[in-house]
Amino acid sequence: MKKNKPFLIMLCLLQVGIASQTQALNKPVLLAPGNGSTGYVRNPGFSWSTVAGAYSYEIQVATDTGFTQLLTSRQDLYITRFVPVKILPAGKVYWRVRARDTTATDSSAWSSRFTYIVAAPPRVYTIPAGASLKAFKDTLRKAISNTPAVLRLASATYTFDTGFSGLFAIDTANVNDLIIEGNNANIIIRNHPHVGFMKLRNSSRVAIRQLKVDWDPLPHALLDVIDVNHSNPTTLDVRVRLRQVAGQTNAYYPAIFNNPSFTDHWSWAFLLDPNNRGSLKKVPRNVFGLSADDVTPLFDIDPYQYHIVHPGSTSGQYFAIGDILAIVARDNVGSFISTYNCVDITCDSIINYASPIGCYYSYEGSEMKVLNCQSALKDTTRYVSANADGVHCRANLIGPWIENCSFVGNADDGVALYNKGMFIMTKNSTTSVTVKPDFMNLAKGHTFKLYIPKTGFVSEPAYVVDTVIFSSGNYRINFSPAIPAADYAAMTDIGLSDLQQNVQLFNVTLRNEKFMIHDNLFTIRGRGSIIRSAKGMVSNNRYYRCSSPAVAFYNEAASWTNGLYSRDAWIKDNDIQNCGFDNLGMKAGSIQVVFHKIVKPANSYVDSIAPGRHHANLFITGNTIKNLAQHGITLFNASSSKVLNNSFTSDMTTFPLSGAHYGIYLDRTNACTILNNQFSGEIRTLTSNIHVTNSTNVVSQ
Repeated sequence: MKKNKPFLIMLCLLQVGIASQTQALNKPVLLAPGNGSTGYVRNPGFSWSTVAGAYSYEIQVATDTGFTQLLTSRQDLYITRFVPVKILPAGKVYWRVRARDTTATDSSAWSSRFTYIVAAPPRVYTIPAGASLKAFKDTLRKAISNTPAVLRLASATYTFDTGFSGLFAIDTANVNDLIIEGNNANIIIRNHPHVGFMKLRNSSRVAIRQLKVDWDPLPHALLDVIDVNHSNPTTLDVRVRLRQVAGQTNAYYPAIFNNPSFTDHWSWAFLLDPNNRGSLKKVPRNVFGLSADDVTPLFDIDPYQYHIVHPGSTSGQYFAIGDILAIVARDNVGSFISTYNCVDITCDSIINYASPIGCYYSYEGSEMKVLNCQSALKDTTRYVSANADGVHCRANLIGPWIENCSFVGNADDGVALYNKGMFIMTKNSTTSVTVKPDFMNLAKGHTFKLYIPKTGFVSEPAYVVDTVIFSSGNYRINFSPAIPAADYAAMTDIGLSDLQQNVQLFNVTLRNEKFMIHDNLFTIRGRGSIIRSAKGMVSNNRYYRCSSPAVAFYNEAASWTNGLYSRDAWIKDNDIQNCGFDNLGMKAGSIQVVFHKIVKPANSYVDSIAPGRHHANLFITGNTIKNLAQHGITLFNASSSKVLNNSFTSDMTTFPLSGAHYGIYLDRTNACTILNNQFSGEIRTLTSNIHVTNSTNVVSQ
């Protein structure tokens, strides 16, 4: 029986399980910053308690007790956290929060009013224009020794030549309450393209603002494809010519032969779209395993031409005269800004025009904030910015807040949130295992899940760590409760040299919870945002010409042991255009949700869809997907999730990828709802608008 639209909307709201207007909501309890507290953080993280039955939250921050002089406010927060994208002024501010219902017409009373005093650091250290890297670091050490402090640069150009083979121009630790005010200074990292800009360890409450950073020479090369030999389909045989680049000491991109500063860090290559800077050529395979050994210089023709021959490669079919080939040098290099065991690091209004690897990295920390930043193409001679991810967070307690940023021309994913699996070497008992030290981050009180890659099994519930003991190069983890007998018996793949097959532990305490990815632009090679986290939002972003799915919620079991699954997250009001045209987009959606196990169809293990339903409470609402390549939205291995009010449009007549094409595709789900999605703007013929298989209790229109 066909249901009318008002009934379907009401049914949807009831199924979300949110309080109705007749059910009063309690006031949120404010948590941090504590009432009357003082701090030097100008973009503080505000947090409050969860309210039972609440659908969303609203926050106000003002300079007066009546909240008539608002500094910032935000509605439609589906997490209990907020970070202002603009710095707060020095002085006392007031803040409050209320909970709202599904219709946003009824709400709780406002919470109690808290104050936070934004203080100015008492000491200021200046870096004069033209200062050397040594002078910069000498002054930085003084500031670190006398924090709270400000380190202020001039609005000038600084050339930093590291003069050594380290991986970072600035590498420091134990920094607290420091603000680095860049004043839009330009920093050029010279002569060492493998050197990252800054590394911080064991630090808290550090802000880095208003900088522009570039490398000379660059850590990547661009070449024009000027000839392609297609005579042998199993040998890549091309002739290429270095492209010119502006604003560098050399008029050309780095040489790819007899140039150790580049070739010693050679990684891989990919083809670019000449007509859309920052985008990849729209071919299924876009990464090629070329090496410096494949290159022969053609000095007798032109000093900037090379003959590249790679036997055993079928990649030649994707090359054509006029293509632009990019080669990135990202092996054994430093990232732009990297942090380890750091809390509350703010990167604000920073532009990086290149980077030897990715941009903003946080390992085993918490609350990284990336605000108003750009990974950008400096001029028309640039097609690539950073050599890897935009924001990359592994095993953070509280996930990153990323707002009003753009990542254009990145050579890898825009945002990556994940944990690494810890490999079990021995089973000591049902309450004790020994794991390798690789990526081990469990501590007393943390919780973890067991994951068996070959079956896709994930333990329920989580286990609680009682003790961690280091012995003979490994860690013994003692925990409770005991592993059930059947699960314990299934843990057969342990202590293997091929680690991807090992039974693994995943820390679900350090999983980047309460992340926010809001109002950003992504045009990158790879996935716009790949998430393995919980209680977060991906909202109001623009994903344009990302070669892989724009938003991906899935584990990488076979390649990287990155995981695990996602729950209680929103993918809302994003504008997605022309994404997912490469091999990671095959049989996938522009928004892709799936959970993997590993299988071995030939000589190596690959990801395959697992049988379980480990994703849960995902809300995919209000997104616009234009020119889907294979599917629009794929929701696999999920329960109690919603796909609502999304629109599908196109302005092209063909699909970039062949095969079946579905607007929405559900597989192996339970209790999921698909309502009020619009397909009238899709001018191409879909195999079907909505396809449901292997699923139970689906409500669909």
